[in-house]
Amino acid sequence: MSRSKYISLSLALYLLLTVVYFLPRNFAFFSACDWFVAVPTLAAAILTAVKFRSGGALIPLALLASAAGDLAGSMHDFIMQIAFFAVAHLFYIADFLPKCRKVRGRLFGVLAFAAITLVFLGYVMAHIASQMEFYAVGVYGLIIFTMGATAILQQRAHRLWYVVAAILFVFSDSVIAYNKFVTAVPHSGLWIMTTYYVAQGIFISLHLSRRHSR
Repeated sequence: MSRSKYISLSLALYLLLTVVYFLPRNFAFFSACDWFVAVPTLAAAILTAVKFRSGGALIPLALLASAAGDLAGSMHDFIMQIAFFAVAHLFYIADFLPKCRKVRGRLFGVLAFAAITLVFLGYVMAHIASQMEFYAVGVYGLIIFTMGATAILQQRAHRLWYVVAAILFVFSDSVIAYNKFVTAVPHSGLWIMTTYYVAQGIFISLHLSRRHSR
């Protein structure tokens, strides 16, 4: 099968699974199961792992850890959810970091991103009562900031799409944190999952488009 056909079929399958997730819960059996939230990302991990020789193993591993985080979230285990997503971001960082070049020219973007992230993180953490959740969110916030920063700093083909995916991921997690610790966000589930699935979809496409692992 040609590369372009495999990419198209993989993205179509991923899109189909996300559509099933968003179906009304009384419309389809699978969409009514809480664990189904992890299925699109798990499928993405498998689809990208098939092409790990050309795209590297780190993004498939990040997707696998994300799927585990989705499953933990479906079981309402916040600490395990945040732990698995932290691991996922560490894999993304490991993928982006070797390509971080021409750092000086992108420092403004990183500093702006840092300012927004730290202000928001500090505001959310001021509302966290649990000490364990306080430290977990603090550590996770620094890890996801690093993921976003390395996405901005890396020098590779389609770099802007990596930045878009990273920002969407940060936005999704920000809505989770604000909704959980500060105040309820209207339609929070829709905001969280649409931006999350789009971010992962971009990462899938970028990974499958690579022609070599470096």
